Amino acid sequence: MTTVNTRARNLSDRAHRVLFTLAVVPDGEWVDVAAICSSLGLNSHQVRRAVNELRAAGMAERERQYVRDATGRRTHRTYFRLTSDPTSEVPA
Repeated sequence: MTTVNTRARNLSDRAHRVLFTLAVVPDGEWVDVAAICSSLGLNSHQVRRAVNELRAAGMAERERQYVRDATGRRTHRTYFRLTSDPTSEVPA
């Protein structure tokens, strides 16, 4: 059985930094790559690689939203958040 602790041991330093950044976001809100980049001082490629490590470990999830940019061209924005773990919730 793989636990969160054993999965976290295999993550890179950048993935841990992104994990902690996502952990402080209130109520599991979606965070875009640009916000993570600015808070950690990393470029988008470094953040995407770290988030992909988290996704492979089952610790983060991704959502793409298609939008129109300033010129009217269709593009997408990618958002990430930590996966919600139903076993860690306390019953009401």
